[in-house]
Amino acid sequence: MNTPNFLTVLRVLLAFLTAVLLCAPFRFAATAAFIVYCAAGATDWFDGYLARRRNIVTTFGKFMDALSDKIMVSTAFLTLFALGMFGGQTGIALFCAVISMSREFFVSGIRMLAASKGIVLAAERMGKYKAGFQMYSLGAVICAKALDADFSAGGSLLCETVFFSAIATLALSTILSVCCLLYTSPSPRDRQKSR
Repeated sequence: MNTPNFLTVLRVLLAFLTAVLLCAPFRFAATAAFIVYCAAGATDWFDGYLARRRNIVTTFGKFMDALSDKIMVSTAFLTLFALGMFGGQTGIALFCAVISMSREFFVSGIRMLAASKGIVLAAERMGKYKAGFQMYSLGAVICAKALDADFSAGGSLLCETVFFSAIATLALSTILSVCCLLYTSPSPRDRQKSR
């Protein structure tokens, strides 16, 4: 397994570790969860960067990169909802999560249909922006939790700013999720055999 693909798989393991740490009862567990989550998010950039730089883009990498993003986001959503970390914004967050996750299943279905015809669909640029905003929003919720639980900063301007920036970017990522559906179609370069 090459380095980019290793980082892609590592992202899934780090996503699970983030969920475990958020549920852990010891102090600074939330801060540790935030750090691990940031590390997981960083692999999303590094795996693609290394694959392109070293020209080792593979079909496995294309599939796993998209899949690991979905696993990371889904795991974070489920954990944050289970722990009630969206607070008074749970309704808005749930609406955004349902729209975003529905879009992910829809796109996954299209990718499977394309794969059955020998076409590999890589993530489009707008999809990458959507994923970036989504990952930031979930990370910001975890950060707000860490500020509250580990540093007694709950209710502070910093904590409130971080939390509401999470809700704003979550809404933005949901809008992009819907817009991405308009661009989910195979292109000539997607038909080429690469990462």
